[in-house]
Amino acid sequence: MKTLLIVVCLMIGSLTYAQNTDLIVEVSNISTTEGKMRASLFNSSDTYLKDAQWDADTIIYNQETVRILFSNLPSGEYAISVFHDKNNNGKLDANFMGIPTEPYAFSNNAPSRFGPAKYEEARFILSGKNLIQQITLN
Repeated sequence: MKTLLIVVCLMIGSLTYAQNTDLIVEVSNISTTEGKMRASLFNSSDTYLKDAQWDADTIIYNQETVRILFSNLPSGEYAISVFHDKNNNGKLDANFMGIPTEPYAFSNNAPSRFGPAKYEEARFILSGKNLIQQITLN
């Protein structure tokens, strides 16, 4: 009986682990290596662009592609917002009309028409396999 319990616990543990995957965000169209690339990951339309479940940033080493890793994520629906924080002040700067003055983009390269991209256009499914999201800055 003890052996059976151990086997069941190991099987449940391996299933839980198998559901967690890595997400690599590859950002391109970078104009300079100054500042940092910042990305936020959201897992619902209710929290989209308000309360990120995961945040990450990285130094920009070259202008070709920047990679940001979100590791050990549970399967589910997600959306990404990313911006190039050129002056490294931790926020997306905007002009007096609220239009961003630093490059930004969203997962699926969802368009931002008169405001940020809609969650429905930026969302994607992470389903147990590692995934690369390629995003081009505006």
